[in-house]
Amino acid sequence: MSESKYALVTGACQGIGYQLSVELSKAGYRVIGCSPAKVIHLQKPLEDKYDLISIPLDITKVEEIKAAALKVNDITGGKLHVLYNNAGISVIGPAIETSEEDLFNVFNVNVLGHINMTKYFAPQVINAKGTILFTSSIAGRAPLSWVSAYNASKAAIDQYALTLHGEMKPFGVRVHSVITGGVNTAICDPNLSAKLVDSYYNVPGVQDSLKASATMSRDVNISPEKYAKEIVADIQRKCDPGFNLYHGARSYLMHWASRFLPLWFFEIAVQIHFKQFQVFRTIAKNVKQGIYSKKNE
Repeated sequence: MSESKYALVTGACQGIGYQLSVELSKAGYRVIGCSPAKVIHLQKPLEDKYDLISIPLDITKVEEIKAAALKVNDITGGKLHVLYNNAGISVIGPAIETSEEDLFNVFNVNVLGHINMTKYFAPQVINAKGTILFTSSIAGRAPLSWVSAYNASKAAIDQYALTLHGEMKPFGVRVHSVITGGVNTAICDPNLSAKLVDSYYNVPGVQDSLKASATMSRDVNISPEKYAKEIVADIQRKCDPGFNLYHGARSYLMHWASRFLPLWFFEIAVQIHFKQFQVFRTIAKNVKQGIYSKKNE
């Protein structure tokens, strides 16, 4: 009788995490889905159809991670074949005007939460000679204005994963950072209501520009179903597909552009696409005339 394979997915209640849970289940894994208690009910269809095991978990709370690790260890018998660090949030606004609370929340979920998950679940992955994955993003490689905290968090987790890749190799554990392009999910939908108050950037056109950034995952994309199928196929390859996996619309194209195009060209191209270029020109013109949107303090 073959040994059961187990996979744990954070942020399994919706979007990418939900579809990863579906595809991993179809591939023969017993999936453990983790989401905060207030939204764990959204995993009920996965429980009913795929026998998913739901565990309420807020990855920003270390004590909850420790408790979950003990519970999962009992379920898996100490062998976790896939740890998928997927949960994520985003906020929008100018970099120098992001609130301390928003900045803390983004890094607490997108970076520190995943690092702590990896720390406390690593022994089970090592026992299984399994795979650890992180949902990173092309946002971590592109000069995309208005989402600086999100961009920085995705760049940070990609670099953490890169270091982890070398450290885990002696144990036979694969580590992948998935550079995610456009996927039709709701991660940025809460940003649609963003408003600028007393801002340096409050000039004509800025609201359209904010909206363009907030809807980036709803603009050019692939479905979460297609994205998840591609990644699960990578996980199951006998030969290691490499550290960075590129999935989602324009993922590899943006990676290529970030590496090989001059920054000035790449920056302008991104600004034009996301309706930022004219906003910045207006601000620069105003500055030359000594006009600032932000009130003097």
